[in-house]
Amino acid sequence: MPSRIASLRHLLLVACVAGSTVGAHAGRPLAVDDANVNEPGRGQLETWVAGSEGARLFNVAPAYAPIRGLELGALLAQDSVARQTLTAVQAKWQATPSASSGCNAGLVAGASRASGDGSAAYLNGLLTCNSEPLGSFHFNLGASKPRHEPAAPTWGVAYEREIGHVTPHIEWFGARHTRPTLQAGLRGLVAPLVQLDGSVGRGGDQTLFTIGLKYQF
Repeated sequence: MPSRIASLRHLLLVACVAGSTVGAHAGRPLAVDDANVNEPGRGQLETWVAGSEGARLFNVAPAYAPIRGLELGALLAQDSVARQTLTAVQAKWQATPSASSGCNAGLVAGASRASGDGSAAYLNGLLTCNSEPLGSFHFNLGASKPRHEPAAPTWGVAYEREIGHVTPHIEWFGARHTRPTLQAGLRGLVAPLVQLDGSVGRGGDQTLFTIGLKYQF
């Protein structure tokens, strides 16, 4: 049971910090976030299943940009095995403009609450570097602070490149006192404004997977 609980907490962390953006930038199924936000008045609704051996999470995450450079997001996740619910809200700020060749920075701040497991706040610094021939690199460095517990540093690095109609990626991320996760995934449009995506990875002694849909509006 302890290993299943540790896996669940890991998945909750991944669900909470996963990025939500539109277009060719990072987003589901990446867990490492990018430094871009939606255009003003644009948003998306993401739904996905995340799981490992013994844990299944059903997630719904809307996000919307009310003004330029700022995106507001929320998350509702339900573990069908442990009957545990996670809720989260966050704000994402794009500090510098994005470019097809070059780097830009961003910042995410948010708070989450898991039923029976307390609340936590998190802060994540973001850096995205784009190269038209090579693709995009994303770097994260931040911390998660559970209530009544010390803050735990978090980090991540990801690479993605559009190939035809699909965008594959590979990423490596982790937090203090946990073994890093190596994960790969793929996303692509299956209809105008509708994305299908999935990923598979290995974290600790667990195989992790996600599969989901994103509707852009």
